Amino acid sequence: MKKARKLLLFASLLFAVSNILAQPLQQDAKLVKGKLKNGFTYYIYPNNNPTNQSVLRLFVNAGSLQENEDQQGLAHFVEHMAFNGTKHYSKNEVIQFLESKGVKFGADLNAHTSFDETVYKISINTEDNRNLKKAIDILADMAFNVTFDSLEIEKERGVVVEEWRSKQGASNRLREQYMPVLFKGSRYAERMPIGKLDVLRNFKRETISEFYNKWYRPDLMAIAVVTNADRKIVEKYIRKEFGKIKVKDNSPRIYYSLPAHKDTLFSILTDKEATSVELSIFTKTEAFGSTATEQDFQLYLQRMFLNNLSKSRFNRISQLQNDFKDGSMSISTLVLKNGMIGSGVSLHNDQIRDGISSFLTEAERIHRYGFTAEEIERLKKEYLLQLKRAVEMENKTQSETYADEVKSDFYNGNTILTRQERYRLAQKLMPKIDSVVLLRYMQSFRKDGNTVVLLTAPEKEAANLPDEAMLRKMMASVSKEPIRPWEDHVKIPEKLLVTEPEGGKVIAEKLIKDVGVTEWKLSNGTTVYLKPTTERKDFLMLSGFREGGIYAIDSSMYIPALFSKSVIGQSGVGEFSRRALSQYLTGNTASATLVLSGAREGVGASTDWKDVKTMFQLMYLKWTSPKVDSLAFEQVRRKGIEDTENSKLSPSYEYTKAIGQLLKGDEDYMSGVTSERIRKELRKEDILPAFNSRFGSAKGFQFIIVGDFKKEDIREYVEKYIGGLPAGTFREKYVYKGPTGGTKPKDILIYSGKAPKSTVNLFYQNNDIKFDEINLLRQEVLQEVLKVKLRMNLREENSGVYGVGVSVSSTNKPNKLIRSRIMFTCAPESTDFLIKQAQSEVKKVAADPAYFVTELERIKVQLLDEYKKQSEKNSFWSSNLRNHFYYGFKNWDYFTGYEKMLSSITPQMISELAKKYLVETPCIKAVLMPENLKKTS
Repeated sequence: MKKARKLLLFASLLFAVSNILAQPLQQDAKLVKGKLKNGFTYYIYPNNNPTNQSVLRLFVNAGSLQENEDQQGLAHFVEHMAFNGTKHYSKNEVIQFLESKGVKFGADLNAHTSFDETVYKISINTEDNRNLKKAIDILADMAFNVTFDSLEIEKERGVVVEEWRSKQGASNRLREQYMPVLFKGSRYAERMPIGKLDVLRNFKRETISEFYNKWYRPDLMAIAVVTNADRKIVEKYIRKEFGKIKVKDNSPRIYYSLPAHKDTLFSILTDKEATSVELSIFTKTEAFGSTATEQDFQLYLQRMFLNNLSKSRFNRISQLQNDFKDGSMSISTLVLKNGMIGSGVSLHNDQIRDGISSFLTEAERIHRYGFTAEEIERLKKEYLLQLKRAVEMENKTQSETYADEVKSDFYNGNTILTRQERYRLAQKLMPKIDSVVLLRYMQSFRKDGNTVVLLTAPEKEAANLPDEAMLRKMMASVSKEPIRPWEDHVKIPEKLLVTEPEGGKVIAEKLIKDVGVTEWKLSNGTTVYLKPTTERKDFLMLSGFREGGIYAIDSSMYIPALFSKSVIGQSGVGEFSRRALSQYLTGNTASATLVLSGAREGVGASTDWKDVKTMFQLMYLKWTSPKVDSLAFEQVRRKGIEDTENSKLSPSYEYTKAIGQLLKGDEDYMSGVTSERIRKELRKEDILPAFNSRFGSAKGFQFIIVGDFKKEDIREYVEKYIGGLPAGTFREKYVYKGPTGGTKPKDILIYSGKAPKSTVNLFYQNNDIKFDEINLLRQEVLQEVLKVKLRMNLREENSGVYGVGVSVSSTNKPNKLIRSRIMFTCAPESTDFLIKQAQSEVKKVAADPAYFVTELERIKVQLLDEYKKQSEKNSFWSSNLRNHFYYGFKNWDYFTGYEKMLSSITPQMISELAKKYLVETPCIKAVLMPENLKKTS
């Protein structure tokens, strides 16, 4: 009887615990979530970061899986057509209207289509509530009123085909072969979102309309609005625009999953243009389900822990061996109704089989024994710190982040939690997570069957690849091998610095009133600029820089200098190995990295205030006590040789090389980093001398500290750890003087590659420039004008490209140079025509200021809007103050009078800029054509 009572009590307790874990998660109370009578779902979330910016999403619960056989590619095509004509906005008026309100096409206005979803995105300044209403109107029009004008369909066919074309290459050819294996027997194998070319080129208007009318309906849609606007007003707008539509078609929305298979499936593929050897192993599982209860959240934590522990383990393994390059293992969603436990490894060309064997052993070690208590405790400490920082930063969370969380609720049913609630749940549930729990959970996914093995490689390595039988044997044998549990005994020094520096002194102080920056001159020849901000509580960023970099190093030391950052970064520092330093810093927010780039050397660091001393000590230690580990050196050297050798397999190798030689000139000793040069010139004993030639002395360095601090509190750290840096002599002048502008047009024509596409680059470079902030801004405006005009011509009018890249940039280091670039891919037969069209657009901009007046005004609104968003961030002040001092600008107009600078730019100025730096500057025309078009005569 007593035994029965005990069992009953135990069962009652178990039921109680189960009920507690099954409790629904507490949804963020600030979220407004509702459903209209027609089934349409809406979300409204209050947020004002960036200030006065609203983020909107239209979610459609349909994608390529919903296509009929004759509609393959049309889910994606509908997405395109939504921007090309609706009931209230004909042709491109949606884009033109939104651009006039500061919205930038691509960055703020975009969409995507996948197997199971279609999402439309708008980010817009809504200081004027009318903009928010218009944005909601536009999404409603896209949802229910796309017109599918026949002429616009014909135009867009070319654009979508060019999108398909732009993705062609080795990776896509391999993907087309292994995806049917990965998705064998499922609809996913038959419905790639890009579709079939035959369908895209020939479908009829009624076919695409049929798809749209069937699947774009209220009960399969939702809108998310993240805004600081009044909730009731937003809800009123939504109800008015989305509530009036009735469901005309109630066809069931079928959810597809991947069928089970007992046998392991293999796909071993090579391609002539592939540039790496990769092995991937996928074991398909049931979907993980939504995160809606405490029990769900605990399982989510366990998956997250296993993924992060695996990442950390393989990072550590990469420091201890040279059998393979990079390994990984993770548990994640594969498709909507299936998860997976996947692992992968990047292999050395000359050690493929040994690398696979070594990787399989490490993966088996994880599957068999899981992770140590020490590994788990370190992760717990780091994760709780991340969550705590998220709580402190909740009012600074970007609206885009909340929009993504809403998406997860709509498509996956994941409850939206406050940062505080997430932190509370983690504190409550993490004590239940230990090595036994994680091992059992991971092993629950390890079942026979449902596994797919993919091995891809360059064609030249075909003879060195194991075949299916060999892979089966290797995978079967590793599960029977005696493998010891993971051991990693690392000696961790008690403190970062064995000896504290004597430090220096602030010898002069000046206030730069225009920007609220304090300047300190230190006794060791360094300068520190202090900019207090309020963006993020108790957080600061430090950056330091000096003119010089690799361009100031003798050509004989170029290769060691180029690889020194990677070698030293993987070697540890002072008394610490790389692993020991990582463990020492567990739970610490401080980080510091030294950088050696082309024209300057520098340092970047950040921390929460509680760890500010650690940040300064870490920077000082890395600066004064770098070292070179033999294994790290060999790994970097081997990878450098392999990467340069493998890059030759890319069809763009000779093309890129030829462009580089023309742009930089023959005198540039830095061109042509070959495997032969690395073998000959990269010597271990040269790494530290090359690095120290730029960091041996801190004299002339300028440091910028931005964030939440008081200068009187930070002064002791600045004087001790920046003022204590060595102050010796260093080379101040550049060895490499930089490229020069051409004196006459030059053409490059290379035939290479299987893909049926042409790659076009038009370059213009000139040394005759006035380098100051207003001219940099004019160049940015010219760049944006050309982007719009070239997009309208090459894409919208001629349907010849998917996108056009344009850049106009300049520098005065090591010498003055302005370089402009226009880039696109297209059908080979359209190349000459589209180049002429591009050059014609450039000439029109240069000849006629009135030609782009409307676009110029829109661009000014966009740039001002973006400036306002960015100027709220610490990164804005850090990067722009750095540029101000590095480039030697004389005034503070960019910070204090940006709007005035922008409004002063006239169409005439932009035309003159285009004329001088594109029309009158010789063009380097570089074209890459498919190899089958090369004439043999």
